[in-house]
Amino acid sequence: MDNRKTWTRQQNQLRKFLSSKVHFEEAIQLFLAQHAAVHTAAISGGQAWSLQDDALADLADEQIKTCLRPGTNSIAWLLWHTTRIEDMTINYLVFGQPQILMGADWASRLGFKLRDVGAGMDDAEVANFSQQVFVPALKDYRAAVGQSTRAGVLRLQAPQLKENVPDEAVRQLVEEGSISAKAGWLADFYTGRTKGFFLTRTATSHNFIHINEASRVRARLLQAGGRNR
Repeated sequence: MDNRKTWTRQQNQLRKFLSSKVHFEEAIQLFLAQHAAVHTAAISGGQAWSLQDDALADLADEQIKTCLRPGTNSIAWLLWHTTRIEDMTINYLVFGQPQILMGADWASRLGFKLRDVGAGMDDAEVANFSQQVFVPALKDYRAAVGQSTRAGVLRLQAPQLKENVPDEAVRQLVEEGSISAKAGWLADFYTGRTKGFFLTRTATSHNFIHINEASRVRARLLQAGGRNR
């Protein structure tokens, strides 16, 4: 739990650095540390602690795909949702480049054609996704998105953090199906936001919230497995 408390404390510092005119370099380095902690340690090459690695430890693919009961998310869905949010907001809205999902034949690798980030999905849709997805490819997709974020952040200049993302880019995410009609509120939430906002929200805090949720699911899965033996 100490690692989580440290992460939260550092996230507050990151917000202060990103809003400052004199701490840009420190902000980028702190962002990279915060981001590494919510992805697998393999993408950073030296992160001491990874919330994602903890959340997936000792789990088989079938467990990662399991919805324990209606109304709960599988770890697979949580990985998909957080990764899609990061992909579309950081690559497309912040960096102005194509989403990772749109290349490298990810549809066939993942086992389905889906752009939807998952916001607004009902229980049946979550369960259906969880059973279809190919977990090794999902992990690879998440790593590719994380690596793209890290590379792109190093190219940012301080003034860009204050720029608003283009309204047209947000509308395009709806038109192409990344944001479904059932999740129109998400487009409203993103409209008018600065690029710096997405570094502290969708690339870090949103990941932390849901990968922490995955940790709780893992604990219940392991408990259930112990009772069944």
